[in-house]
Amino acid sequence: MNVSRRTFLTQAGGLSLAAFAKPALALRVLEPVVSVDNPIGHYPDRDWERLYRDIYRVESEFTFLCAPNDTHNCLLRAKVKNGVVTRIEPTYGFGKATDIYGTRTSHRWEPRCCNKGLALMRRFYGDRRVKAPMVRKGFYAWYQAGFPRDAETGRPPAEYFQRGKDEWLRITWDEAADIVAKAYIDIASTYSGEEGRKRLERQGHYHPAMLDAMKGAGTQTLKFRGSMPFLAVTRYTAPYRMANMMALIDTHVRGSDATNALGARGWDNYAFHTDLAPGHPMVTGQQNTDFDLCLWERAKLILLWGMNPFTTKMPDAHWLTEARIKGSHVVGIYNDYSPTARACDEVVIVRTATDTALALSMAYVIMKEGLYQKRAVVDWTDMPLLVRMDTKRILRAADIVPDYRPQPLEKATVFRKGEKLPPFFKQKTQFIPEELRNEDFGDFVVWDSRADAPKVIT
Repeated sequence: MNVSRRTFLTQAGGLSLAAFAKPALALRVLEPVVSVDNPIGHYPDRDWERLYRDIYRVESEFTFLCAPNDTHNCLLRAKVKNGVVTRIEPTYGFGKATDIYGTRTSHRWEPRCCNKGLALMRRFYGDRRVKAPMVRKGFYAWYQAGFPRDAETGRPPAEYFQRGKDEWLRITWDEAADIVAKAYIDIASTYSGEEGRKRLERQGHYHPAMLDAMKGAGTQTLKFRGSMPFLAVTRYTAPYRMANMMALIDTHVRGSDATNALGARGWDNYAFHTDLAPGHPMVTGQQNTDFDLCLWERAKLILLWGMNPFTTKMPDAHWLTEARIKGSHVVGIYNDYSPTARACDEVVIVRTATDTALALSMAYVIMKEGLYQKRAVVDWTDMPLLVRMDTKRILRAADIVPDYRPQPLEKATVFRKGEKLPPFFKQKTQFIPEELRNEDFGDFVVWDSRADAPKVIT
């Protein structure tokens, strides 16, 4: 049915008049607004307000450390009601911290938290939280079968190790402890002694130097990781203590005395575990050479090469946004459009695994056009070291000085093969094997512009 605009307005007006014709509706719509000078004194019933206040009223609170793998170690405050954590808040206490010299930090670090930490109680009480010891069905069957292995290589049957495909079984805490203890003893027994070394050699995966470092102890094949160093200080030191305790198993398996018993391996994150930049220790000799993210605001240019602080560095991400407000130019290089890309002045999207070519081309332009700061390059990089034109390798002192012997080191101790080192906690410097110092490290050569001659440096 076609209705004209005039017809619609006429009928709508009629309906409105009919509605107001009813006394009750007309009274509610047309009655004057009552003026109340003091609402608190006028309305006697305020019990309904308790419903809202009770939502936020708590019975107790406590402070705890949130230490996931992002290493931020945020101090948070949990609010508890009826024995249940109802919400989590930042403590706003980082600005009160002082070091051993009395230096106080800044409140600019506040609030030290992220949205994942604020929602942590969802994980406390979520249905996906693991609340009992669990073991893979295949591993449990391997344990029940007495840890069968190949006689030649020591490898366990593959059907017991279907990770990612296996079911999970719930077990008791006593059974979990029994499985772990017996598995440690079995692994250490399998790879101890000369026969244990031969089994590893037959597997074909291990460098002879790795097998030499074991010194016949199967416990050295047990690898423990205490997470990243800063987390180890606050929470994750226990795995390294556990690695040391494996010396008790070595005493049990090989009959080693307290002096010669060897524990397990504590692999660091950079050189061996490689979930962080393994190139750092390989190139610089240090685990890390990064700056603190609070220094972003002092940079004219911030280059985020694959870094995604809006997702992985949430408590520190404000330093980036504040730096940009203060005039820092932010450039992001990604193989996708990451959340942090929205805070970049420029975004460069590259194909996966091609950023190495991009870095080399950038270095070429910087060097060719002299866009670098010479003083910084001389002081903080290896660029002053001379390079051989024939082999394209860094020139060593032994290449130009007959019968050259490396100079003594001031910040490290060189030890000879077979020399017994002091316990780790008594080592005041880094210890370097003599063959590594002489053959791999050596001493380098720079050009002394004043003497117009090469100069050996250590």
